[in-house]
Amino acid sequence: MMYRHERYRATLRSPIEFNGVGIHSGKPVRMRVCPLYSDGGIVFKRTDVKQGEQLIELSPESVVDPVLCTRVVNGDGVSVAVVEHLLAAFRICRITDAMVEIDGEEVPGMDGSAAVFVNKFNDTGLKYRNSKVPVIAVARPIVVRSGNGELSISPSKKFSVSVELQYERVRAVVGKHNSHSFSFDDDLSNIAAARTFGWLDDYHQIRARGFALGSSEENTIVIFEDGAIMNAGGLRHEKEIVMHKCLDLIGDLSVLGCDILGSIKAVNPSHALNNLLITEITKNFRAPENEEVTSPSAVCSYL
Repeated sequence: MMYRHERYRATLRSPIEFNGVGIHSGKPVRMRVCPLYSDGGIVFKRTDVKQGEQLIELSPESVVDPVLCTRVVNGDGVSVAVVEHLLAAFRICRITDAMVEIDGEEVPGMDGSAAVFVNKFNDTGLKYRNSKVPVIAVARPIVVRSGNGELSISPSKKFSVSVELQYERVRAVVGKHNSHSFSFDDDLSNIAAARTFGWLDDYHQIRARGFALGSSEENTIVIFEDGAIMNAGGLRHEKEIVMHKCLDLIGDLSVLGCDILGSIKAVNPSHALNNLLITEITKNFRAPENEEVTSPSAVCSYL
């Protein structure tokens, strides 16, 4: 069955520069997001790399080791980590094509959310193009599980998401505000502003693994074991914790390079689990170029 869905490709009107520190690497980084006037999607360019390919083209196959963040890599092993908040900002702002020039291994963490990116993208404005964004319509349910997490997508005439966090630790922080539902027709400003979070008791263990080296109260919600918030001012929104998981999911799904018609239900999602769902979608369906597929046996239909 074919559904009516149209969205035109768009890029920024002019370049924007961001400077900050990587939340995991702890290293300063300069990033310049530039217009891309082709159907090239999102492309990263490691300007600090002197040997090997600098460009990393975003695709499901480019994602590697999605632990505590999403990292993309090219055939020469050149990578960029923590791309999910930037990718979510692109999707929220309807940007489909951009060249991201970056002089380090990780996207700057800014305040731990996508708000800085979204605000600057909106201030700069977009230039729309005549070509349309490809769409995948889910034809039958797909379910992936890992540990205590489960992610499913079912056929629908539009894209919608429902996320629920069932961890007792989360309930100690937010109580009943542990779930959130949204679609791209909604105002997503609160999701864009939802920050990365973590528990103080886990901090040293995570740092020993090479993560959170640049984490601070400036870019992370720091939670005590009893559920109290260390950050001055507390949470920005009563659902900020679960909304950040929504933000991560938006960003992670962006590696597909297309829009999705389907209803997603996520319980305790993670970057690894999000990537499992993407893998199942791409494994079961690949769209021939310039061709519509409506086979009822396909997991998805390309519109």
